[in-house]
Order: sequence, then C-alpha cells, then structure tokens
Amino acid sequence: MTFSITDSVVKLYREIDLNEGEAIRLFARYAGSTSHGGYSVGVIPAMPGDGDQIHEVSGLTFFFRPDDEWILEEMKLDYDETEDIFYCDLPALA
Repeated sequence: MTFSITDSVVKLYREIDLNEGEAIRLFARYAGSTSHGGYSVGVIPAMPGDGDQIHEVSGLTFFFRPDDEWILEEMKLDYDETEDIFYCDLPALA
C-alpha cells in the first residue's frame, strides 16, 4: 500500500507531543458534506497495535488500521504553511 506525506506535513506533526511508543494514526472519518463525498482523513496520536500498517515518513511514524486502508490507498497529503491549509488527494474517493 502506498501513500505520500510531504515534509511540510511531517514538520507540522512533529510539534504534536507524542508519548513514548505513540505514533500518528490516520483513519477514515465521515465529516458530512465535503469535496470527497463526506469522507476525510482523521489524524490522532495513538499507539499502533497488532495488525496495524506502520509507515515511517522522514523519521515520524504513521499507521492505520486494516479497515481504513481503502481510503488511504494512493493518498497524497500536503500542508501549505503560508496559507495554513492541508491539501489531501484521495483517489479512492474519485
């Protein structure tokens, strides 16, 4: 499974205080009416568990549960520091 997260996203998420063993969990969330049909990607500090897919991106650990793989396939996540806005391309919802 592949997805990409830019260095600007990693830089922003490095500011989150993670406890020992914690990582950044990515998950599918229903957010009402959005440009992606109501779905978006949620982000939360959490502990990876058995069966979770773990990915290291520029020294920061991201993971997701198998049930969320469908939305993250080929995802591209970027952050524009100047505009303070995330850009998330979710081909699975195209």
